Amino acid sequence: MKTFITSIIAAIVLTSTVAFSATPKPAKRSNIAAINQTLDRYSDAITNGQLTNIEQLFSEQFHQRIVQRKKGNSFNKKQLVSFLKNQRNIQQNCETDYSILEENDGVTIAKIEMKYKEFSRIDYVTISQTDQGYQISQVISTFE
Repeated sequence: MKTFITSIIAAIVLTSTVAFSATPKPAKRSNIAAINQTLDRYSDAITNGQLTNIEQLFSEQFHQRIVQRKKGNSFNKKQLVSFLKNQRNIQQNCETDYSILEENDGVTIAKIEMKYKEFSRIDYVTISQTDQGYQISQVISTFE
């Protein structure tokens, strides 16, 4: 009888230990308002030439890849900021919309679609939480 009770207690302890250790931790959610603000600022820079504090929008490791007709070009932060400064206050003739595809633990991937009359440009934007806040670390642009 003593062995039976000891076995029951051991089974209860083992079961409760496994149950507590198997409890999944909820994914850490990012600050969605800050992410939306980052996406709005990027969209305004690209489509309206609004460049206030543009350097702070992109991380130091930023890179962009533009894929068009099986060819690709890559740009770093300095190159993109320089290009955008030459486009200051030039408004693109397009409708812009974005959606968040994935968001967790300080990293967000969003899709920004710019619809022009004859084609669409789609930017897949990676936003990372850094010491300076939310910054864009990568953009991959495609055309349809």
